[in-house]
Amino acid sequence: MSVSPALLDQTLAAQGDALVAYVRQRLGPGAAEDVVQDALLRLAEHAPELDDQAGLTRWLWRVVRNATTDVHRRAEAAGRREDAWAADQPDAVMPPGEEATLCACYRPLLDDLDPAHADLLRAELGGEPPAALAGRLGVSAGALRVRRHRARRQLGERLADVCRACAGCLDCSCAPPPPDPPVSLPTPTMHTTQNTDDQTLRFGIEGMTCGGCVASATRALERMPGVTVDKLDLSGDAVVRLSGMADREVVRGAVEGAGFRPVFDAA
Repeated sequence: MSVSPALLDQTLAAQGDALVAYVRQRLGPGAAEDVVQDALLRLAEHAPELDDQAGLTRWLWRVVRNATTDVHRRAEAAGRREDAWAADQPDAVMPPGEEATLCACYRPLLDDLDPAHADLLRAELGGEPPAALAGRLGVSAGALRVRRHRARRQLGERLADVCRACAGCLDCSCAPPPPDPPVSLPTPTMHTTQNTDDQTLRFGIEGMTCGGCVASATRALERMPGVTVDKLDLSGDAVVRLSGMADREVVRGAVEGAGFRPVFDAA
């Protein structure tokens, strides 16, 4: 290294926060640390002979400014390529009747997206034709494709986060389930005790975001002896029947073990 460690430490102590703030303001917080770290690596490998703090400060700022400009230009070029690609994509028309079979996992996640992206995706889900949607938004067909591409990409990133959290989408079954059939309980006899409300536990489950979550919670409950799941859906409504030694605490342990939070009535 052409710069003494002591001089480098002094310069970084005086300029480090300002350098990071400079990059953060122009590129965002995600890139700031990386750009400054790259500048320090370049300093270690290619710095000229410097023996004063003023000279090192000027050289370090020049490197950081150049690196910031390079990253910004690369990002702009990548954005232009992405826009050109998205604008060239044809409008996709969903086959008739396919809307009903789409996986519904992502629908609750729309509220977490940028409002403009969420509104565009809801319009698509509602069946609004692309030409009508572009006219309502006051944009060209190509601009609409760019917006739609970005909205779907943001939704895909959110879905990836959710699916990594629950890891249940391989056996996801999010198509709207058929209505629950009436539950037939055995006719009480002299030797059996009639089921009462005490044997049916109704409660809520918080933290489920997709069909994989529902499947995971259902499996966890059904592994418990004496627990039969009558109903469990994405809204968090759950109804289970208890028998034998099964009780509320057994249910609580199963749900929490699956990574969710059971919510019981105060009663």
